[in-house]
Amino acid sequence: MSLHRVVVLHGYTAHPGKHWFGWLRDELAPRGVAVEVPALPDTDDPRADAWTDAAVAAIGRVDAGTAVVGHSLGTITAIRAVGRAFADQPDARLGSLALVASFVDPVPIYPELDPFTVGLPALDALAARIDRRLVVRSDDDPEVPIALTAPVAGGLDAELTVVPGAGHFCESDGVTALPVLADWLARG
Repeated sequence: MSLHRVVVLHGYTAHPGKHWFGWLRDELAPRGVAVEVPALPDTDDPRADAWTDAAVAAIGRVDAGTAVVGHSLGTITAIRAVGRAFADQPDARLGSLALVASFVDPVPIYPELDPFTVGLPALDALAARIDRRLVVRSDDDPEVPIALTAPVAGGLDAELTVVPGAGHFCESDGVTALPVLADWLARG
């Protein structure tokens, strides 16, 4: 089944109109791919359970034509939500999971986000039910230390792509397009 739907989960203090999210929607639309970027609740004061609930609702039924994309705090939210979706849909498979600036361990400069790192599903169990997995990181991320990405890529047995000079993949870093992600999704 080819890709028909992408759900993008934004990060801390972000919203659907930020960074490269709209660009991704515009890039994939001509290919017949619907891209949804739900507004996760209380983005300036996020709560793990509320974000996971909202992400699960946005993802809905998973199938081989669905991709879930997360950015920063949206990556760990995606992991939590996909784990719950699989628990609710025991025979389902997800087509693709792409995580940009990801982490599963506490981020030192954001201790307020530590609750997101508690109670995560086993990454290898998730990987077994996801057809394609990608982790994208920069070589100079000022927010999420590069070392925090390795356990995500390794745990998911994901393809790892490093984008030089992309910072934290935010508008403030000059990142308003992410061709490496769009190209990878289009191949799915």
